[in-house]
Amino acid sequence: MPTLRVVAQLERMGIVEGGNVRSGYRSAEVNRCAGGSTRSRHLRNNALDFDLTDDTRTEALCEFWRRQGPSLRMGLGFYTPTRIHIDTAGHRTWGTDYRRGTSLCVRSPGRTGAAASGRLPWRPART
Repeated sequence: MPTLRVVAQLERMGIVEGGNVRSGYRSAEVNRCAGGSTRSRHLRNNALDFDLTDDTRTEALCEFWRRQGPSLRMGLGFYTPTRIHIDTAGHRTWGTDYRRGTSLCVRSPGRTGAAASGRLPWRPART
């Protein structure tokens, strides 16, 4: 339920659309086929992957994660700038290589060019 509450809030704000859910609960077998982690929150039915309609909502999503994510224990991952993961297993974020430093929500002073703008090169991702 906590993840669904977060998603409902984001939907009311116009950041995500419920109809754009790409993945929810996964059995262990389906998770293996999808290349998911053995610790995937999808196995516990508290994670959803979404397709955003475009990357114009990314900054609003990141701002929500920065401000409300700690109290909501919100995890936010970016497979691409428009394919995202949301769960409530702890306040954390990651990007295309599953590391915090590549998340579109992490601002590093030394980042320039595509990384600074939040438009990282697209890379196929695990879901």
